Formats: sequence, C-alpha cells, structure tokens
Amino acid sequence: MKVRAYGKLNLSLTITGRRGGLHTLDGVMHSVGICDELTVTENDVIGVTVNGADIPEEKNTAFAAAALVRERFGLVLRAEIVKRIPVGGGMGGSSADAAGVLAAAARMLGDRALPGLLTIAAEIGSDVPFMLRGGCARVRGTGNELTALPFVPFTALVADCGAVSTPQCYGLYDTLPEENAPDPEDAVADVMQGRFPRTPYNALGRPAAVLNPLVGECVRAADEAGYTAVVTGSGGCVYVPDASVGAERVFEKLGVPYFRVDSVRAGTDVTV
Repeated sequence: MKVRAYGKLNLSLTITGRRGGLHTLDGVMHSVGICDELTVTENDVIGVTVNGADIPEEKNTAFAAAALVRERFGLVLRAEIVKRIPVGGGMGGSSADAAGVLAAAARMLGDRALPGLLTIAAEIGSDVPFMLRGGCARVRGTGNELTALPFVPFTALVADCGAVSTPQCYGLYDTLPEENAPDPEDAVADVMQGRFPRTPYNALGRPAAVLNPLVGECVRAADEAGYTAVVTGSGGCVYVPDASVGAERVFEKLGVPYFRVDSVRAGTDVTV
C-alpha cells in the first residue's frame, strides 16, 4: 500500500497555556504539497525503514504508530519511508509519517477502526491528528481539537534553515517574556473568507530563531525586503506566502536552500 503523507504550514500559532504537562495552542494549519512517501505492508514484525534521513527506529513516530496499531488492533505493519519533508523544519514531517501509517491501517481495517486510530494519533503527538485529516483546520487544545476550515489557495516559498528541536523550542518559549500576539480569531476570520491571514503569527518563531540563528536571519532579511516571512511550527523552515521571485533572491543571498509548495486539501493520500 502506497501513502503520500503531506507536510503542513502553520498560518498562525498561539500558545494558550499548559494542560497535563503539555502546551495548549490555538492556531490554523494547512496541508501543503511536499510529502513523504510510504510503502506500508502487513508483516510478521513491526519495522520502519527511512530513506533520506537518519532517524533511529525507536524514535520514529511511524514506529510508535505501528506499535500502537499492533497493540490495539493486532495488525502488524512494516513501513518503508522516503523522506522529502525537511527533518526538524516545523512542517510536521515526523507527524506526517505517523499519520501515513495510520492512514494505511485505516484502509486495511475499515471505517470501524477510525475512532481508535484517531485516539492513537492524539497519543503520539500534537500534530498527528491534523496530519491524518489534513486540509485546513483550526487546531486547539493539545492538538486534538480540530475544526475544519475552508481550503485556502496559495503558493508559498519555503526556506529550509536546518533543524530545530521541538522540545527545546517549547522549553525556551517558556523562559521568554510574553509578547503582544494577534487574536487567533483574526486568522480564522480571514481563512473563513478564503484568504491567507493578513497577520500571520507564530509564538514559536522567537525561540526557533534563538536556537537556529539562520531562522532569524531569514525572517529579518525577508522583512527588510518588504516580504511577509513566517516561521512554521517549531522552526527550521521559514516561508513567504506569496512565493515572490524577489523573496527567492533574499534566500539566495543567505545561501539557504528553498522550494515552493502549493496548498492541498488532504493530509494523506492512500493508493493500493
């Protein structure tokens, strides 16, 4: 079974507090057309192989997903993954791989298994429930509260500044002084009208720039050139939502690799 597991961009991300040791958030996520490709098969033992990144099996969320699928449903899966979503880039690559395994399991097990698979998604990580469903959604709580929003057509230019550790990014966020943040409802209102948020915001942008200074350099250079630059997720990747040619020159001057992505309507795409 073949699965395309798509990445995401955060159109907005506000940290609202903590619950059970986890940060709670309120933001808008949108699936985009860069994807990891998975080949998922039934097997005698669980296994995950990753091509394109060095990720130990025991730390791979796809392996965690497969382990819980075996525990809850008795289905034993093996996944071979071709990585294309930047690792540590804040585009949900690790969560996408877990979602890809769960999407394959859903196809094999049928609709009856979907509630249980969604429960597994929420247990694995805050981005996984969205990555499984995809499209555009308001994401609240610890990532498990999803409200579908209209598809927003856009093409973004994404600069890959290198990996940022998600736990370190959240940990550093807790030590920084609060900043004035736009009301999350503003971004939702714009998306409800089918347009990209006029005031995109990411609360994790500051800690990501501290942990990876190139993130901050990309944001500053793009802003100085007159472009809106947004950090996605816990960082590593910075994007300009209008995919301007001028923004390409900004990233080229900094020597940062970049690529274009279009918004897409699904988080996963399964073919037999």
